[in-house]
Amino acid sequence: MPEAQKPRPANHFRLSIAGRETLGQFREVSGLDAESEIVEHKEVDANGNQRTVKVPGAVKWSNIELKRGVDIAKGLWEWRYAVETEGPDKSRADCTLELIDYDGGAIASYSILQAWPSKYTGAAMNAGANEVAVESLTLAHEGFKRV
Repeated sequence: MPEAQKPRPANHFRLSIAGRETLGQFREVSGLDAESEIVEHKEVDANGNQRTVKVPGAVKWSNIELKRGVDIAKGLWEWRYAVETEGPDKSRADCTLELIDYDGGAIASYSILQAWPSKYTGAAMNAGANEVAVESLTLAHEGFKRV
């Protein structure tokens, strides 16, 4: 397999909003999935035999959850706060999520349509713990595609 086609280790993810700013770099992303609802349609053939045909229904997308170590940047909190003070419609934005390798090169990119932060979770604080403080953001959206 040529070197460019081999899977490479993923180091982190980068989220850009409306192509103009990088909101953050993340160590964990989940919820990049879509599914079609299944509608069962019953019909009768020419011999009077009943059968069930499964046809695709509406497409559903899961919310996307992003997690990262806390730093001094407040972009995630500010985007979520805008939803609380101005409503989600003003906060909607098309986003790009890139899977980045160790060298900073993009392995895969996803275009996320009309995303807005439905939930922000700040870091759990425990002075006795020896771990990185993590914040998370949940994005509601209207679909995504790999670009």
